[in-house]
Amino acid sequence: MESLVKDFVEEVEAEKYETQNFGSSLAEIKKNGVAKSLEPMVEMIVKAVGENQLAQATLTLTDADIQVALETSVVNLPLRYLNAMKKMLADDDTMPVSVYSIVESPDINPSSLRIDKVASADDFVSHKGDMAAAIATWLDKQLDQIKENQAKKDADDSQETDDSDK
Repeated sequence: MESLVKDFVEEVEAEKYETQNFGSSLAEIKKNGVAKSLEPMVEMIVKAVGENQLAQATLTLTDADIQVALETSVVNLPLRYLNAMKKMLADDDTMPVSVYSIVESPDINPSSLRIDKVASADDFVSHKGDMAAAIATWLDKQLDQIKENQAKKDADDSQETDDSDK
């Protein structure tokens, strides 16, 4: 799947891409497993790519300040960063469309955003099972990083409280 940058920009500006929002919780993910929780998102992206459509599937965790997304794009930025993309891309370029995994949380890193390329849209569809497994492993790693960063922040906060008591 490829897209002329001009066409890509027009579709994103007009919000002519498939979107679907899913809800879950960390507790549900722990109970059902990451792969099972991501399954509807993977299916949605596969269906959209099969129809030659851009897509965005978002999973909001209701018991944590965490949002996970799968998006198709020509560059590794969330679709909402279209203005930045327009500055980087030439309208008459034709670029491959890829699938990106995104996690947003104040505790993932200083920018609160992590985005990684999963694969080209075509490879994502033709190797759906492998891609779903790779995304599940990726999300497990991101959730561990968030937990580790939260623990470090909590330890730093309690150290500051102890220091101010002296």
